[in-house]
Amino acid sequence: MRWLKKMKEDGLSLRLTFMVMLVVSLAITAALLFTSYRTIKSFRSLSSAMDTYIDTQEAADRLLKASDYLTEQAQCYTVIGDRRHLENYFHETEIDRRRDKAIELMQMRLPESAALTALKGAMQESIALMDREYYAMRLVLSAEGDTDIPPALQDVTLAGTDMALLPERKMERARVMMHDSGYYDRKELIREHLDECVNELKNGTHDTQQKMEGRMRTDLVWMTVLIVVQSISLILMLWVTTSLGINPLLQAVEHIKHDQKLPITGAHEFRYLAGTYNNMYMVYKRSINNLSFKASHDELTGVYNRAGYDLIKKSVDLSTTAFLLVDADHFKSINDGCGHEIGDKVLQKIAVTLLQSFRADDYVCRIGGDEFMVLMVHINNGVQRMIENKVRQINADLADTADGLPPVSVSVGVSLRSDADDPQERFHEADIALYYVKDHGRSGCCFYKPGMREKTSGTSPLQ
Repeated sequence: MRWLKKMKEDGLSLRLTFMVMLVVSLAITAALLFTSYRTIKSFRSLSSAMDTYIDTQEAADRLLKASDYLTEQAQCYTVIGDRRHLENYFHETEIDRRRDKAIELMQMRLPESAALTALKGAMQESIALMDREYYAMRLVLSAEGDTDIPPALQDVTLAGTDMALLPERKMERARVMMHDSGYYDRKELIREHLDECVNELKNGTHDTQQKMEGRMRTDLVWMTVLIVVQSISLILMLWVTTSLGINPLLQAVEHIKHDQKLPITGAHEFRYLAGTYNNMYMVYKRSINNLSFKASHDELTGVYNRAGYDLIKKSVDLSTTAFLLVDADHFKSINDGCGHEIGDKVLQKIAVTLLQSFRADDYVCRIGGDEFMVLMVHINNGVQRMIENKVRQINADLADTADGLPPVSVSVGVSLRSDADDPQERFHEADIALYYVKDHGRSGCCFYKPGMREKTSGTSPLQ
């Protein structure tokens, strides 16, 4: 009791009290960090299992598609005798090799698994089916008198009875072999093996998911307990230090004064909001540090420059953003014929016209000498006609020479509602559409379609 009396007389030691509470708090924090690490590790394991399932399921699907493709090409060849189908068949088996690549992927991701065994079973059935396909295609070659025999078919020997058949009968024999019940029974065996493979993948992924979810639930319980204990310790620390004359609330205020991020603690909803805020905070900080007006805007036209475009394209929602690549038609002739001063004024006129033609929320960027990019954000499905009208009006405004400047027009390539999830790919799509406009008379716009990729060989140096 003597120490209690002395403590009342002398008071608690702030240093000793703080050190004790600090050691306790650090111990709890270490335990919380360890539990958090286990939770993150479990989540990554679950994510890895899901990735493996997706990749291996796609591998099984590719094997099935490759097998069906071989069937299609072999059947087409035996029916119409077009050698292109024969060449397509061996291009798949010898060059594309989708079936072999599917096995290699499964071997790498799930070695010695039941799913791999089932997939190999499907592959074996597919290879066995090729013997019948080889024989049928050899019959067609013989029927057509085609002496250019692929190496894989050179070892196929026709039975004497089949060799004696007339060409029409050989073709009929080949068609029957490729369409009878025996052929499709083999195809069904392939599908059964692939179904077994997918089922094994699902079962394995489900078991992993349950195991990881159980571990994560346990870790979350421990995290909750540790947070509660730590909160009690913090409350006790606040009470003790306040009673001794130190106001810990000032420490919390310092976080705001020093412009620091919020700690991510509490319920799921708050964690989500805090995480979103922190992301916005970091984007804001990077924007403040890296993006000044001079650094992000074109000195001549006042619109965003290439550096500004590179930052903006990373922050927009690609699924609701249209990429409009704008190129001034025959701008070099204006520079050469009227001088660079007039050329600069024409570029300024184009920039002003674009700014006036689009919404304040949209972004107008000069990404090259006479090339602009417009990012239309938050668009809906009915925007295509509006874009066409805007381009027509822009070209009408640029053709007006009342300001003393020579007339100019623009060609516009548009990537709209694309499935691409990469800004660089969206740029490439708009670039393809732009070259399509240039190849068809300029002074207009074109919306990217997948078929244009094969028809257009031009690429922009600014990609």
